[in-house]
Amino acid sequence: MTNTEIHTEKLNVELFELENKMKKLQEFIDSDDFLRISTIDQMLLGNQMVGMAMYRNSLNKRLKLAMNKIKYTVQVLPQSNGYLNRNRREQVWYLLPNNTVGDYQTHFTQSEIDEMKENPFFAAIDWDNVKIEPVEE
Repeated sequence: MTNTEIHTEKLNVELFELENKMKKLQEFIDSDDFLRISTIDQMLLGNQMVGMAMYRNSLNKRLKLAMNKIKYTVQVLPQSNGYLNRNRREQVWYLLPNNTVGDYQTHFTQSEIDEMKENPFFAAIDWDNVKIEPVEE
């Protein structure tokens, strides 16, 4: 098992445990027992649920990143057709707009971007000035 697989497994376990705790807390909030505690305690438990939900979102993002599923655009030039595009069929690189169409790949994983940075073909690119942004799902 690789380190990435171990890390992903740990994140999955943590996410599973958190969701179980959230389910139990929600069951308590939905019960009559919740109405019997003080208003301050009700507010604190409500805030705890919000915090747990925020942490769950964070875990999901970390899990996607660990599984290398987050995709990014790579804008090399500031104009609209300054995005790296790869023609999958021909294995040729272009600077085109940010719209994945047909055989063109415009969205890349972090590992693909890391490979680009190490590839001598891209040596002329000033990676410190490249705009790399996550693609909205």
